[in-house]
Amino acid sequence: MTGSGELPDDTAAGGGPGAAVPVRRARRADLASPDSAGSQAADGRPRAAGTVTRTVARMVARTAAGLARACHPGPAAAVTTLVTALVSVAGWGPAGTALTALAVLTGQLSVGWCNDVVDAARDAAGGRTAKPIVAGLVSARTVRAAAFAALAACVPLSLACGVVAGATHLFAVAAAWVYNLWLKGTAASWAPYAAGFGAVPVFVTAGTPGHALPVSLPAPLPAWWVVLAAALLGCAAHLANVLPDIETDVATGVRGWPQRLGAARVRVVLPLPLLAASVLLVVAPPGPAGPAGWLALAGVAACAAAGLLLGRRVPVAPFAAAVGAAGIDVLLLAATPGVITAG
Repeated sequence: MTGSGELPDDTAAGGGPGAAVPVRRARRADLASPDSAGSQAADGRPRAAGTVTRTVARMVARTAAGLARACHPGPAAAVTTLVTALVSVAGWGPAGTALTALAVLTGQLSVGWCNDVVDAARDAAGGRTAKPIVAGLVSARTVRAAAFAALAACVPLSLACGVVAGATHLFAVAAAWVYNLWLKGTAASWAPYAAGFGAVPVFVTAGTPGHALPVSLPAPLPAWWVVLAAALLGCAAHLANVLPDIETDVATGVRGWPQRLGAARVRVVLPLPLLAASVLLVVAPPGPAGPAGWLALAGVAACAAAGLLLGRRVPVAPFAAAVGAAGIDVLLLAATPGVITAG
């Protein structure tokens, strides 16, 4: 990302006339196929209504599949699940937990779709035919519309969690959009991840029962070390998420923090923020650490080691390790009463 603030349309998605060929060819193929030729058969007779219905159904299914792949389903599901689990542990109740799941999910969908639209030109230039826009499964215009629709839905859903909690979540979503539109190709690419993940404990605290309404302001702040631990997990998530694509990113001009480090250094650096976050959660709370804390730290160390050892052969291993470590930290929070709201 070199700083353009606009999401590209279908022509721009290919980075120019040559790079847009995959999308256009796919569309011409659809238009030329017998099932999508229109409401008339080759001999001029009206096409059966059932055939037209099947054609429309296939087109809708194709677009839905493209949108599902373009939203970055792995990270979206991981973040939504972990935040939802955290608010459930914090005592938001069934209604608050369900509302959180919807707010976080719509925010993550908007971020994922925005990312794929912004990256469409580079994806085409890099030959990433697995990307749904490049493959012609869905148009950049459709993905862009979906991103803004999800963002529009995220605003009221977030604010329904409470004014402070909602504003905090929208800040995290805005940080992710800033990453997509501006900071992804800079040395500060880690900052939106740290800010977004660091906002999670604030969101959870501000939305707990008794603190969600404006009359109860100011909402209490979470413990500082919880916020710092969450920010460190965000840095780890950034490294893990980018690692499989570093070589292609560098070839297409993306020069974010992980790309500047290089794949070999990222594999070595990645376990450090994971372990640092977990150490904070074990040793920073008042009182001595219990067996559950040390067991959780051992589990995070095992995840980090697995990601480091398997990262070269299994590209998704570092990201899976980061998700596993974050899940263990959520369990650690659950086992430490008052952690989220402790000052």
